[in-house]
Amino acid sequence: MFDTLYIGTSGLLGNAKGLKIVSNNLANVNTPGFKGAQLRFGALFEQGGGVTAGHGEPQAAAGQGVTTLGAQLNFRPGSDQSTGNALDQSINGNGMFVVRRDGELRYTRAGDFSFNGKEVLVNGNGDHVQALSAGGELTDITLDALGSNPAKVTTTVSFNNNLTSNVAVPPVDATVNGVPIVDLVGGSHTVNLSFKDIGGGAYTVTVTDGVTGGATLGTGTLRYSGGQPSVSNNAFTFQYSTAGVPPFTVKLDFSKTSNNPATTNLQMGSADGRVAGVRTAQTIGSDGFINVTYSNGEKGKGQRLALAQFVTEDDLVQDNGAAFSKTKTGAVSYGYAGTDAYGSLVSGHREGSNVDLAEEFSNLIVMQRGYQAASHVISTTNDMIQELFDMKGHR
Repeated sequence: MFDTLYIGTSGLLGNAKGLKIVSNNLANVNTPGFKGAQLRFGALFEQGGGVTAGHGEPQAAAGQGVTTLGAQLNFRPGSDQSTGNALDQSINGNGMFVVRRDGELRYTRAGDFSFNGKEVLVNGNGDHVQALSAGGELTDITLDALGSNPAKVTTTVSFNNNLTSNVAVPPVDATVNGVPIVDLVGGSHTVNLSFKDIGGGAYTVTVTDGVTGGATLGTGTLRYSGGQPSVSNNAFTFQYSTAGVPPFTVKLDFSKTSNNPATTNLQMGSADGRVAGVRTAQTIGSDGFINVTYSNGEKGKGQRLALAQFVTEDDLVQDNGAAFSKTKTGAVSYGYAGTDAYGSLVSGHREGSNVDLAEEFSNLIVMQRGYQAASHVISTTNDMIQELFDMKGHR
């Protein structure tokens, strides 16, 4: 009879552990990347096979209660949450983010990222998000090398569209004003171009400084044949010079223009110079690269996020902050989003908790009923023992 007390106690302890796990799941229903768990139960039996029945057949061993076999993690994907933050990332497919906490590596599906005051990419717990280098090394992700975009001197300016051929008397001249030029020290300037029709499909081009009353910087000749620019006269160079800046050569390329009777719509197509720019925005692409935008319109690319994969879920041990540690015998491989068997990244989203409220409330009721049943066993056994003592006391 006293064994019944131990059996009831094992039920109380087991269901109490189950209630603890259910309550932890419910408490983390809003924790990004959290993986819920479920307690596993196992029956306890007597050792030795029990007693023999009247006909010599062994009697089934009496049970000794319940034991817990540990919590089993549920690694199904969590809910998709749209955050609007371009740095937040959700993994569409396999893989886990790699973070460094107190010098140790952790693994998580939580992608709530931001750059801290030291321009290091961190998650919501302050763990340093890791990049994978071309040499296979894991390093912190930082914006230190992407703070600015240096100026570049203008060497070539290209033009496109049409320059009207001579269909009027006197000939119609054309101008293109405000052509940007960047000097050797990163200063920004403009030049103006004027086109003089000299007959025979030829034009004299005069380059003047873009300031009011600007000086002439150079001249050149363009030639067209059959409406197309001549190979030998479709470009020319001039020297740009201004106070405090050494002179430098700029090429004006008209090889993509035409010379037809249509209206003149000649315009600058591209220029290879740029002023210096500062970083104005940073995002993470679906391939895991850090992408930045500068104030001069240029773009830059930084490090690439690392993703990790494990052979089996048993290689992971749950840690705090929706993160996991690798077991001593666990094998891990690293790679990039969108390659091999690794999933792609979805910017502006993050993976929420995978806790199912309906399922957890059902488990809560089951654990509660189990706890109540075990307590009733103990209460009933106590009453029976008390009655036995009372019977012995009155004999």
